[in-house]
Amino acid sequence: MAWLHGPTICEAAEAAPTAANAGDDDVKHLLSVVLAETEDFWGATFKAGGSTYEEPKLVLFTGFIATACGSISGTSYCAADHRIYLDPAFPELRVIGSTGDFAKALILAREVGHHVQNISGVPHPDAPDGDQQAAIIRSEQGELQADCFAGLWSRYVQDQHLLEDTDLTQARGLLRALGDDQPANASRNSPAKRYGTSQQRVRWFDRGLAGRAIADCNTSADPL
Repeated sequence: MAWLHGPTICEAAEAAPTAANAGDDDVKHLLSVVLAETEDFWGATFKAGGSTYEEPKLVLFTGFIATACGSISGTSYCAADHRIYLDPAFPELRVIGSTGDFAKALILAREVGHHVQNISGVPHPDAPDGDQQAAIIRSEQGELQADCFAGLWSRYVQDQHLLEDTDLTQARGLLRALGDDQPANASRNSPAKRYGTSQQRVRWFDRGLAGRAIADCNTSADPL
């Protein structure tokens, strides 16, 4: 995967004050460049729609970190403070044996997708209080939309001739491995939260890859 030059991580994001180890320089450089590419894409997308893109902050940490959304590990977006929290060791990738650069890029691009959901007011009907099944479906719609948004961004990068076919193969392999129907995820994922099956996740990523706009990723209106 060939990337354009991007800002260093300290320019593109805020370092967590509690972080003991933010990862090696190569990973930090990769993340800073990926973040810069997402800023370029979503900045242009929001501008075309007549609004301004508010860039998220990327916080690197190891182990666990206290956030405005509670204590977290791994990778997570916090809507309360518009920050993406990411462990550059990528424990979620180690579990499934995925180590490629584009797999790491996709993890970050998905969290940026959640930020886009948060600041753009993408319509998703709220689940009625106490309706657990509706809340699970709502969760699944949001996660699949993040896959689709990552596909939109991947198309932007592909159009700049910065991706190879092997990168997209890697992306689809990652999403398949993270599907709810995979045995390894049955005990790890909360029963109250769904991300989509392997087939659903790849399908929505590919829909984003073939799309051009946020409207192409409407998981509320289209069958999952």
